[in-house]
Amino acid sequence: MRKFSLAATLLALVLGLLGIAAAPAAEDKESFFPASIQRENIDDKIFSTGETAGFNFSSLRQSPDKVCASTADPNCNFNDAKWGVKTILAAPILTLCTAAENEDCIETIEISHGGGGFKNLVFEKYVEGGTCDATAAAGCVFPPDPSKRLPRGGKLSVWSEVIDGKVQELKYLVSYMYTMNYDDVNKYFVINNVNLAIRPMKEINSTRWDSLWFENGKSGIQYDFPVNTELKATLHLSNQVVGWFKARMQDVGVEISTFSPRNNRVVISGKAVTVPIFAVKRLATALTPQEKDFIQYLGVVKGVNNGDPGDPRIFEYIDYWRGQLNDVAAYTNTNWIFESTRWTSENKCLKATDRVLGIVSTNSMGYDGNPPKFVDGSLNYRVSGFHFGPDGKTPNLGTYDLVLRSDAARCLYGFSSAPVSATVSISGADGTQNVATTVVSEKNGWLKMKAAGFTFSEKNIKVKLTQGSKSTITCVKGKTTKNVSAVSPKCPAGYKKKV
Repeated sequence: MRKFSLAATLLALVLGLLGIAAAPAAEDKESFFPASIQRENIDDKIFSTGETAGFNFSSLRQSPDKVCASTADPNCNFNDAKWGVKTILAAPILTLCTAAENEDCIETIEISHGGGGFKNLVFEKYVEGGTCDATAAAGCVFPPDPSKRLPRGGKLSVWSEVIDGKVQELKYLVSYMYTMNYDDVNKYFVINNVNLAIRPMKEINSTRWDSLWFENGKSGIQYDFPVNTELKATLHLSNQVVGWFKARMQDVGVEISTFSPRNNRVVISGKAVTVPIFAVKRLATALTPQEKDFIQYLGVVKGVNNGDPGDPRIFEYIDYWRGQLNDVAAYTNTNWIFESTRWTSENKCLKATDRVLGIVSTNSMGYDGNPPKFVDGSLNYRVSGFHFGPDGKTPNLGTYDLVLRSDAARCLYGFSSAPVSATVSISGADGTQNVATTVVSEKNGWLKMKAAGFTFSEKNIKVKLTQGSKSTITCVKGKTTKNVSAVSPKCPAGYKKKV
C-alpha cells in the first residue's frame, strides 16, 4: 500500500494523542507541498505540478561557480564577462521603496476580503529565503550599482494585516524579483524575467523542510488564502519589461503609468485562485519508460519532479497522469502570482517591444506557454487539468482572464475607436461546448475578458470581438449640412441631426 502522509496530518495526530485541540479555522488551511508524501527509499520519485515562485533569495554570481558580495567583488570580473561562458547573473529580490531608493521597488501591498474596500498591509520585516545556504551568505544580498543598472538585492518581505488594532497571525510573504544578466556590450544588466508572488504564511518557533524562510530558529509555513481574498500591489517596475505577462489570479486589473525615465508605476490587482494539483509517488523499481523520460525532462523543486504549468510538454504530462490517477486532483493550493514572459507572437498586433501588451491568467493545472493565437477571427487559448477535486466527485472549476490593450484588439480586427463587444466560448478537445460565466468590459485603454465556472479536462477557450456596423446621419447647422458616418454617429458641436 502506498504511504501518503502529510507533515500537517502527522502534527495533528500527535497533538490529538496528547489531548490538544489542533483543528485550525477553516480559512487557515496549511498549503500542501508534494514532498510531504513519504518515500521509503530516496531513489523513489514524486511527480507533481506547480509554480516555484516565491522560494527565492537574492544572488549575484559569475558562471560557472563564483558568488559575489557586490559588483566590486573580484569574484565578478566584469572585464572578463562573456555570455554563455563567464556570464554574470543577478537575481535581486526587490525591497520596499524609500526616498533614497525609489526605483525597482515595492510601493504598497493592499488587501480586501469579501469584496470590501482595500486597505494597506503593514510592512513588518525582511527575512532570508529558506533556500539561502549559510555558506553562500555573501551572495544572498548585495548593494545596488546604478552605473550598471543593478538594483539592490534584498530579502523577502513580511507584511501584516491589522484588524481592529490587532496584528493578525496570518501574514503575507512577498517575493518581487528580477532575473538579470550582464550585457558585456552595453555594460549594464538587462532583465530576463520579473516575478511577483504573495503567499500567506504563519511564523513558527522551529524549522521544517517546507519552510519558506528560516531565521534564528524561526520559520514561515505557507497557508492558503482566506476565501475571497483580493490583493493589490503597487510596484515600481523597469520599463525594459514589455510584452505579455501571465498570472495566477482572477478578475485581473492593471494600471500602468510613467514613474521615471527608467521605471513605470504598475498597479496589479486580482483575487487569489484555487489551483488543483496532483502528487504521486512511484517506486524507483517500477518506473515506466514514460516516467523515466519525464524525470530526465522535468525540473526538481524540493525533491519533486515538478511539471511547470506552462511547459511545452505540460499537456502530454497531464494526460499521462490523468489516466493513472482517475482524473482526480489530490490537493488544491491557492495562489497569487504575476510574472513576465518571453512569449512572442507572429501577429504584428500581438507583438510589443515598447510596452506591456496583455495579461493571461488561469487557475488551470496546465496552460499554453504562449500568448493567445489569433485564428479564424478568434483569440484562442488552451488549458488543461484534472476533472475532479480531492473528493473524487466534485468537479474542479476553471477560471480564465485575458486583459489586452484596447488598441491591440482593434488592430486585430481593423476596428474603429468605437466600443467593442466580445463573446467567450469554451469547448473540449472533442468540440463539445462547456457552459461558463463570461464577462467583457473595457476601461482606461484595457479590454478585459473573463470566463469562469468551466470544467476540465483539456479545453479550448475562444474570444471573438465584434463591433457594430457603421451608419450615416445628416447634421444641419443653418444652411450647412454634413454627413457623419460611424458605429455610433453623433453630430459635431453646433449641429443638429436632420430628422
